[in-house]
Amino acid sequence: MIIPITRFEFGELEIDVSAHVVKRSGEIIKLTSTEYNLLLMLVQNEGRVLTHQFLLKEIWGVGFQTVTQYLRVYIAQLRKKLEANPNHPMHFITESGIGYRFQS
Repeated sequence: MIIPITRFEFGELEIDVSAHVVKRSGEIIKLTSTEYNLLLMLVQNEGRVLTHQFLLKEIWGVGFQTVTQYLRVYIAQLRKKLEANPNHPMHFITESGIGYRFQS
């Protein structure tokens, strides 16, 4: 039997999947459902590069696979809310022309 991971911790970042709570340095961070779903997708695939098309299809649906601006906006929001320095991200890494990778 596979038991799903219900809690992730990466330095000051803590995600409790079962409680649907994200904390940075012990403080609860409010995320929209789209931000939360994108965060979970990236965290559950830690270290892997997820393409723009894959993320758009998984989060927004098949009809949005070419709307990369959505992804840029939401990644920027996650960086702003969860990174210590959004201008020099440590967790949400851009792979130019390909997609994004979450790094702990």
